[in-house]
Amino acid sequence: MKIRSAIEKLTPYKPPLEGRNPREFTLLDFNESPFPLPPHVRERLVEYIQGNTLHVYPAYGDFLEHLAAYTGVTPEQLIVTNGSDQAIDIILRCILDAGDEMVLAKPGFSMFFQIAGTLDASVISPFYSLDDMRFPMDQIVRSVTEKTRLIVVINPNNPTGTSASLEQLRQLLTTFPDIAVLVDEAYYEFTGKTCVSLVNEFSNLVVIRTFSKAFAIPSLRLGYALGNPDFIQQLYKIRGPYDVNMLAIVSARAQLDNPEPWKEAIRHVMTESKPALEHFFQTHQVKYYPGEAHFMLVVPENLPESVNYLKDHGILVRPMHPPIGHMFRVNAGTMEQTQKFIQIYKKYLELVHD
Repeated sequence: MKIRSAIEKLTPYKPPLEGRNPREFTLLDFNESPFPLPPHVRERLVEYIQGNTLHVYPAYGDFLEHLAAYTGVTPEQLIVTNGSDQAIDIILRCILDAGDEMVLAKPGFSMFFQIAGTLDASVISPFYSLDDMRFPMDQIVRSVTEKTRLIVVINPNNPTGTSASLEQLRQLLTTFPDIAVLVDEAYYEFTGKTCVSLVNEFSNLVVIRTFSKAFAIPSLRLGYALGNPDFIQQLYKIRGPYDVNMLAIVSARAQLDNPEPWKEAIRHVMTESKPALEHFFQTHQVKYYPGEAHFMLVVPENLPESVNYLKDHGILVRPMHPPIGHMFRVNAGTMEQTQKFIQIYKKYLELVHD
């Protein structure tokens, strides 16, 4: 069969999932929550399964009203998706034609590049500063051309952990009123910083978030987009009516109904575990970029050697690709996990400097 040329020239996006056994390794490589779902969420899931409704199509009920209350927008400004990956997919498919351009700084989340490639759209990518990983605002502005249809800002950025300010986002929206601006706030709950206050002011703004990180249900796949109601209606033309599974909805509603456990998990990671990790790097003169969320980039003396040493001792971190191919990303876990990382990495440093 004939395959579109845009697809043939792509390579699959394959994150290193092979062998990620949580019973064998401490997983500090995918920015997941280090805490399992709290009991009340598991109880809701069991109740739903025992209710014998898995054989019928999803009925989402008033979930959008609950999500609207959490986000501070109206239900008409929201659409739920099968993970934030689907939100990226339907937004890019809604905006980009073959030959269009999307501006997104590197390094950034690979799914944006992958989906733009399937549409035969070009990605113009200025680089984050390797000095401090600050958001390359001036380069973003200069990268916009008559072919630009979308500007993407990952806030905070994965993997650098750094953010564009609210003022910078306002500048982009004001300077380019006819260009869509997508802001990915996957780690919003860890930083508390958001641009949702701008949604009612700028019709060219769309924000995406996920339940995979702070809410700890990546295996159930739930994300959402929020923006101008007219634009959200366009997205409903692309997303299937039943693309989101009910187990995800049940879990998310339970998390929104009782937020204290996930908020306490974030507090633990951000005020105890991450500072301990940063203190270790500072004390042992290991170069790192702290970022604003719960993960950071580390610059080891030898990337393959350090990553393999950690893996051999039961810890997985995420090696990066160019232009930061000499770094690995690690997320702060529980304090117990962080102490394990510190103990093992300290032994590695002693071996290197012996």
